[in-house]
Amino acid sequence: METVSNFYNLLSDEIGSKYFPTVKYYRDNENYTRARHSIELFNNGCLTYRKLVNSISKECNDTKENISKIIDSRRSRS
Repeated sequence: METVSNFYNLLSDEIGSKYFPTVKYYRDNENYTRARHSIELFNNGCLTYRKLVNSISKECNDTKENISKIIDSRRSRS
């Protein structure tokens, strides 16, 4: 996996806008808070890619394949 500048912010914003569009501040929603925490752990090297996908798919109530596509598209755009 390659290093992407500003990965945490870009992915957090995309997950937030797609799955939590009505939440103004991420701490107002437990699932969004846990999803952002997982992204942060992955960004810091504390979480594997597979665990990141599993965690976000659980918090966003979506399939692992869809979450993986979002993450991969974020990697290729930057």
